[in-house]
Amino acid sequence: MPFTVKGMSAAKAATCSIFAVALLGSAASAEEATALSADFKAAQDAYAVAWQQQPLAFTAAKFIALPAESYGSYTPLETAEFQSGDPLTVYAEPVGFSYKETGGKYAIDLSVDFELRNTTGQVLASQDGFITLHSESFNQIREYQTSLSFNLTGLQTGEYVLKVRFNDENSDKSGSFELPFSMTEAALQN
Repeated sequence: MPFTVKGMSAAKAATCSIFAVALLGSAASAEEATALSADFKAAQDAYAVAWQQQPLAFTAAKFIALPAESYGSYTPLETAEFQSGDPLTVYAEPVGFSYKETGGKYAIDLSVDFELRNTTGQVLASQDGFITLHSESFNQIREYQTSLSFNLTGLQTGEYVLKVRFNDENSDKSGSFELPFSMTEAALQN
């Protein structure tokens, strides 16, 4: 894998890259690198069966400060308090979704709906098919995350609930979560 080092010329970096690949490549033969223990293989097979039987659910669903950099790499909010104009950014880790195999790749296809309610349960806004998520890989990805941004303007000070539903386009599975939050008045600027 090519890499660069600050302050190093491109030629030296390329030499280091080739050297690093040679060192890594000589550490184990391809046969040794793919040898899995029977226990590990059995655990993988059991996990695959459990995944298929799992309803669509979430290992994490929370408000975050900024979109996540990658799986599990996010900054959670200490409180779910927002001011008018603030985007609501939600981090979610769905599990139990299905794959569509095409051309030797596995596709993940999820559509997302949302519903905004006040404390009495009145629906203030909703949208089916708010966003469609698609990902392809040569492997069945199990660590999948997304960051969703909701720009809800015009909300008065008060308490609300954001309901987010994921629909698996490759099966009949769907799953949802609810996140309570509050809107506060903007601080006065001096």
